Amino acid sequence: MALQNPNDPPLLDDLDRHYLRGTRPQEFLPFSVRVRRRHRWWPGPERHGRLIDRLILVAILAPGIIWAAVSFGWLPVMFIVSEIVLIRLTIYRVMTETFLE
Repeated sequence: MALQNPNDPPLLDDLDRHYLRGTRPQEFLPFSVRVRRRHRWWPGPERHGRLIDRLILVAILAPGIIWAAVSFGWLPVMFIVSEIVLIRLTIYRVMTETFLE
């Protein structure tokens, strides 16, 4: 681990902070941070908030994935979804000529 300059502020390991209700941000906060500070029941920490929000959005917008997971089990559905992602990634890399890099 690199040595830290004593004049620098200390490094924070945990970035999840709770503020008083009257605290106002200096600029407009992203949705993943704003919703977690306003509603304590919203799932997930602020650090991984964007990923969790995208997973929630996918679950809401893609009921076919949920139906398939309930009908066939979650393991085959995850395999099929990962295969679709890999095929799309391969096609994209071939089209942009970055496949062998």
